[in-house]
Amino acid sequence: MRKITAGVLTVTFFLTTSGFAQTSPNRYEVETLANPNKGRKDTREVNAVLIFERDGLKIQSRRSNEIFKEFKYSEIKTADHSFSKKLSFTPSAGMIALSVMTGLPFFLLPTRKEKHWLVLTTNNDFAVLKIENDNYRLIRLELLTKKVDLADIDEEDQ
Repeated sequence: MRKITAGVLTVTFFLTTSGFAQTSPNRYEVETLANPNKGRKDTREVNAVLIFERDGLKIQSRRSNEIFKEFKYSEIKTADHSFSKKLSFTPSAGMIALSVMTGLPFFLLPTRKEKHWLVLTTNNDFAVLKIENDNYRLIRLELLTKKVDLADIDEEDQ
C-alpha cells in the first residue's frame, strides 16, 4: 500500500510541476534590411535576431534590446522564402592548401554561394530578412508549425 501511495504522490508532483515549466522562444540570427536615412532610398543590412514566440515573432537587434518589428502570426499575410545562387571566384583556405599540396590550380575553380531571403508582409507593414545558410530550413519549419502560409520563389541571379 505504501508503494502505491508513494507512486501516486510522485506522479502527482511531476504533473503539477511540469505545468509551471515555460519553453523559451526559438531565436535565429538574421540580417534585416533597414533604412538608416528616413525618407531616402538607401538601405543597409543590420544584425538582428528573429524570435519565434507563442503568439507572434519579433525582430530584435543583436547588439541591444531594441525591437525593430513585431508581427502576430494571425496578421502575417504572406511569408516568401527565396534564394539566389551566385558563382564566386574567391579562393578558400582549403582550396589554396589543396593547390599547394597537389600542384594543381584548384583555387581557380568557382564555388557556388547561396543567399536566402525571407519577406514577411502584413496589411500595413513588411520586413525583408537575409537568413543565414544554416538556419533557413529551421525558420521555414517554424513558420509552417505556426500555421503561416509559406510561398516559395526560386530566383537565380547570375
